[in-house]
Amino acid sequence: MLNNTACNNLDEQGYTFLSVEEKSKLNIAFRITPTLCILVVIAGMISQSWQVFAVLMTFGILGSATNRFQPFDVLYNVALRHVLKSPKLPPSPIQKRFACGVGALFLFGATTFFYLGSTTWGYVFGAMYIVAAGLMATTHWCVASWLYNKMFKRVA
Repeated sequence: MLNNTACNNLDEQGYTFLSVEEKSKLNIAFRITPTLCILVVIAGMISQSWQVFAVLMTFGILGSATNRFQPFDVLYNVALRHVLKSPKLPPSPIQKRFACGVGALFLFGATTFFYLGSTTWGYVFGAMYIVAAGLMATTHWCVASWLYNKMFKRVA
């Protein structure tokens, strides 16, 4: 079972409709998308490829605009969940979609700066994204979801 802190962090992301047992069964699943995003950002930083960031930014936009079509969530639901023998990810709550939009803004920054050849700033935006996604992947705490709840006075 997930501890109270992890459950509260998932509630902050909008998953209040899931029981503790359901959150526990999805524990690994909720970590996959941010982990895959981190790996792609690292690949983009190593290659200094604005195109890698542009593709991942598109993933963030899709995750923000829809509640079911963030490509890494789709990959999990279609294939990885069968390997891991875990349940399907539920639709993304508004807090998670907001977080995808915020992430897309950081990826836009990295895309732009790598495109312009300003690699230092590209690395800065990439590193900030890695920190935020890393917190989500390791603790389920999402700074953008927390910010959304503060801005719109949502009770998690």
